[in-house]
Amino acid sequence: MATGKVNGDFILKILVGILFVIIGIEGIADFGGNALYDELDEAFRIIVGVVLLVAGLLLIVPSFIGGIKGSFVKISTLVVLVAWVIYIVLDDFVYGFSNLDGDEWFTWLEGFVYHLLILYCIYRVATPAVRKLGNK
Repeated sequence: MATGKVNGDFILKILVGILFVIIGIEGIADFGGNALYDELDEAFRIIVGVVLLVAGLLLIVPSFIGGIKGSFVKISTLVVLVAWVIYIVLDDFVYGFSNLDGDEWFTWLEGFVYHLLILYCIYRVATPAVRKLGNK
């Protein structure tokens, strides 16, 4: 952030990055509480955790450390977007539909809407990178 001005998009990028770091640490350390990780075997859980942790760091670090290639930052931002779409598919559809009945549908729907809200935030963060990548 060269101008010293803090804007909403910068804060959004940092918050999304922190979220990915936390979810990644949950997977690596097996803290539990995350429905996606509960369904995965240990090796795959750790791989997914590392991918999400790295994705979060790729959002945060370039905001504070200069000298990182712009194309690397743009591509990593797109990786974060793709990683979250995969997360939604796995967590909400592949593993999320098991044993749903009655009021559990509302709990599933609430979680799905939360995931879509985060997806929109990631999209907002990734949109400038997509535009710049397309203008190369």
